Amino acid sequence: MGLFEKLKKRTASGQRQTVKKEIASPHETVENSNRPSFAGTPGIAEEKKRERISQLTPREYELYLLLLEGYTLAESAKQLSVKYSTVNTHMTGIYKKLGVRSRAELIINYRNINENGTRAL
Repeated sequence: MGLFEKLKKRTASGQRQTVKKEIASPHETVENSNRPSFAGTPGIAEEKKRERISQLTPREYELYLLLLEGYTLAESAKQLSVKYSTVNTHMTGIYKKLGVRSRAELIINYRNINENGTRAL
């Protein structure tokens, strides 16, 4: 049952105050999240980063390099000679495989890894 249904059910039965305890505040973290996230972690181990990068398909890897260089999706699509929607799909795959949620997070966490999967000088 979703949150909305719980709220609706409890409100109808007069249990409004117990609902507040179940809703996390914006400052609390959710402990049992199924999605792995390394954002804000004081750096994923370089070995783990290289392992994740090696899981990218060749086309995802090409896009990954363009995104790190600061290309937009439209520019990347033109550079790779594919449609924007294809690049967007590849970007989604990259985000999932590398465990990031945004381009900024991608750049912050992976900017020091060069084409060979080793640390850039």
